[in-house]
Amino acid sequence: MSPLRDLWGTPGQIGYIVNDLESAAQKWTDTVGIGPWRIVEHAPFTSFRYNGQASDVDAGIALAFMGDVQIELIQQHNDAPSMYRDLLDTYGEGAQHICFYPQDYAAALAGAVEAGMEIGQEGDIWGVRFSYLRGDAGRVIELAQLPEQIHAGRQRGINEAAAWDGTDPIRYR
Repeated sequence: MSPLRDLWGTPGQIGYIVNDLESAAQKWTDTVGIGPWRIVEHAPFTSFRYNGQASDVDAGIALAFMGDVQIELIQQHNDAPSMYRDLLDTYGEGAQHICFYPQDYAAALAGAVEAGMEIGQEGDIWGVRFSYLRGDAGRVIELAQLPEQIHAGRQRGINEAAAWDGTDPIRYR
């Protein structure tokens, strides 16, 4: 195994950039059967930096689980600089990132930067620190440091998806 793989662990999330959260979530439910979706129309970023500069991103997210992998849909509502906007403006809707939840976030991030990866954006939401590392064709690797309460919430989401009977697929937080 490579040293970075040892630091990162296994993928925990796949992120997609979309134009409309509700319609994208409904399409995932209709075509793949994933749900229920939790939609947060305006994600409460505590901080957000793009290319090292503060950016006032207004984005909504929709979250659901497929097994233990979280599917994240992201809709940016404004034109603030971000890697979300970069992907949408350049390539349109689609897959943007794979997220890893390393045991040692600082070491994983330092290892990625040392290996030549560049931080495109970073921030904090719900106490979760995250960094998006630039890849080719607009695709990225995200590293996120999950506090213990977020791990517990992830497990609740995994359990909810496993027991979901297909009713009420779109839920607003």
